[in-house]
Amino acid sequence: MRISDRLRHARIETEHQWKAFTLKRESQYLNPQNAWLEHSWQVSARSIDVEKTCAPIDDPEAVRQQFISSQLYQVAKPLLDDLLNSIQDTGFAIGLSDPNATLQWTASSRVMEKRLEKAHFIPSAHWDEQSIGTNAVGLAARLVKPAAVFSAQHYVPSLHEWVCYAAPIVHKPTGQLAAVLDISAPWQNATPLALATVSHYAQQISQLWSAVEIEPCFYLNLCGHKTGVCLGHTLLSRRLQEIFLTLSVHPEGLSLESLHAHVYGDAEVSMSTLKSEMSHLRAHIGERLQARPYRLSMTAQIVPTDAHLIEQYALQGNVQAMMALYQHPLLPQSQAPAVVEFREYLHQLVVRTLVMSTDVAALWQFSIQHEAEYEVLAQLQQLLPPSDGRRAAVLAKLTQFE
Repeated sequence: MRISDRLRHARIETEHQWKAFTLKRESQYLNPQNAWLEHSWQVSARSIDVEKTCAPIDDPEAVRQQFISSQLYQVAKPLLDDLLNSIQDTGFAIGLSDPNATLQWTASSRVMEKRLEKAHFIPSAHWDEQSIGTNAVGLAARLVKPAAVFSAQHYVPSLHEWVCYAAPIVHKPTGQLAAVLDISAPWQNATPLALATVSHYAQQISQLWSAVEIEPCFYLNLCGHKTGVCLGHTLLSRRLQEIFLTLSVHPEGLSLESLHAHVYGDAEVSMSTLKSEMSHLRAHIGERLQARPYRLSMTAQIVPTDAHLIEQYALQGNVQAMMALYQHPLLPQSQAPAVVEFREYLHQLVVRTLVMSTDVAALWQFSIQHEAEYEVLAQLQQLLPPSDGRRAAVLAKLTQFE
């Protein structure tokens, strides 16, 4: 089949753009509409060697077996089978990843298997941008929207022979990203219909998955009264809580050196001390702690901490659910750099969400549980009628800002 001139031209153009970026770390050849690509290349350049040839993997068969026994696979299987039949003779392969862009299941023709294995397009492979550079699976997982990456738009040259299309699968009632569906093929097979196809199937699976009642839960309680309690009812020390949270906000994983900097900052703490702490953490949470790099491995139904669920509720505008969990700031006594940064971000996110709300109960709850915030009090003043006894307390607190 003759490759269209349009595709050849597009491939050459992306090669020029990629070469210009890798030589100068500049993207002057990219138009403003491709700002997403520049950002992804920058992330990739900071994270990996451009000569990397394949995605890192763990245990392909163990991951595949675990996934095919999952509820999500049982729900998605009829549509995955239908998608596989529809693209069987087109040169495309299918992959399904978890929310962190780690492949859980793949399917392809026998002809494609060798090429896919070489690129590690197999279960347990890490396809986040920090692990293998710009790619559609990693982008769709990070942005939670459909993504297409053609030829040299991939950051590593070993993937320039491919075109990839991916779309997120979301459990709409909870807002949780459940998975990412991807179809990939040699670049000569690129077609706009592919993105529409993968988006359609991802939406269909999302609808089925959204009908399943899953209880949004978190593994570690850090913002409530039972601080440090895991699902397994284990009370972690503050240092282990800090390490757990740090890993949870870096799902791509961290080297021992990076983890040390995020947890201890400039404090004079040896690497051997951190290694010892990691052993203690593994004793508590088992295989949920992975190594090389250090990272957390959670199922799609469990978010790492209540702080992450608070963030989800805030982004959804669900202020009552948000405030039910946000009983105090995240690990308020911690000075670990990663904790301080996430604590300040989360608190400001909660405040901004409340300020845009008209939910008097949630606003009042914040005002009595947390340190006074002028904008929250001002919003309460606007909403409370003069006859409401709480208005006097709000006005009294507002005078403290004068």
